[in-house]
Amino acid sequence: MKTDMPFLPKLKERITSLAAGIKAALVDFFDMAADLPARIQVLADRLLNMPPRQKRRLALIAAAGLAVLLLIIVGISHAARGSSGRRRASSEGSGQTGGQSEAQRVIIPPDELFLPFEPDFVPGVMLEREPRSEWTAEDASPLWQDPLRNGEQEWRDMIEKTIDEIMESVP
Repeated sequence: MKTDMPFLPKLKERITSLAAGIKAALVDFFDMAADLPARIQVLADRLLNMPPRQKRRLALIAAAGLAVLLLIIVGISHAARGSSGRRRASSEGSGQTGGQSEAQRVIIPPDELFLPFEPDFVPGVMLEREPRSEWTAEDASPLWQDPLRNGEQEWRDMIEKTIDEIMESVP
């Protein structure tokens, strides 16, 4: 029997091997499904015997995962509702609002939303006093205090002596 289709002689073998593969996969699936309650029991026992710190960490991770999942769902629903609302507004209200959608009508103009730009200049140096080439003791007296006045030399000598002793004691 000669045919133009070369796959027909091996078709029965291929279908048989495919059926055997599907049967093996289904048997594995139902075996796993039968073991599922025992696996859940082992997992629950591990969870109940976990230290409180690990339980808190696990609960925190689960809560964070649920929060992220909830945010994704809310974002997708908001995006879907927003795009359908824009299409509906553009098809229904194009004659009433002069072609503007609801989002375009509530946009705040940039000049009301942002502060205006400041002028781009750098002011020059403004001196509050005339610069002097020489200072007298009277000129410096409000800006300078003599550290050796009122017996500070005694303190300086004590501090220097202590520092010298420390430095000499270190090898």
